[in-house]
Amino acid sequence: MSLSPLKYKNYTWPVNPTTYTMRYEKNTAIHHYPYTNINEIEDLGMKPREVSGTGEFIGEGAYEEFGKLASIFYDPGPGLLVHPIWQIQQAVFTRLEPEQEPTPNYVKYTFAFIEHIPETKIVEVKKKMVMPDIHKPELIPISKQEKKEHVVKKGECLSIIAKRYGTTWREIAKKNPSIKNPNLIYPGQKLIV
Repeated sequence: MSLSPLKYKNYTWPVNPTTYTMRYEKNTAIHHYPYTNINEIEDLGMKPREVSGTGEFIGEGAYEEFGKLASIFYDPGPGLLVHPIWQIQQAVFTRLEPEQEPTPNYVKYTFAFIEHIPETKIVEVKKKMVMPDIHKPELIPISKQEKKEHVVKKGECLSIIAKRYGTTWREIAKKNPSIKNPNLIYPGQKLIV
């Protein structure tokens, strides 16, 4: 069985490469949740495929043929890759490397192409773990007419208490004439909020 020749842009290989490899790979993200034994692997979709391999140019003009291939390598942008085994695809020539010191009659080389996927819009969905904020006061809605009493706990100040009740420390100070210095309140003290 004779395979059709490998082609890229306007270059056709006079002799097909001796080996081919097609690499399929997925993008993944591993999430580890602290203080648990939970690990989550997220499938983020396929990476572009890679075609690579090795080839030889043998006989008179081998080095010149490698030079022609190198000039295609330096041609920027993607091009049409017609592979003798796999489907036709747009690709970018990403690697060309002589395997040994080339001679006029023999060049062994490796090559690689990456599948070119036209720009697509990526929508990132972030999963957010919500941790309780121990410093964030809980707002307790109360009507303006309702008088509510609060017992001061250790570590509280008027501004923290005010945030909890959706008011200001000045309003609490006005409602509590016993407060002489707004910076001095004590645990156990009862305040009208």
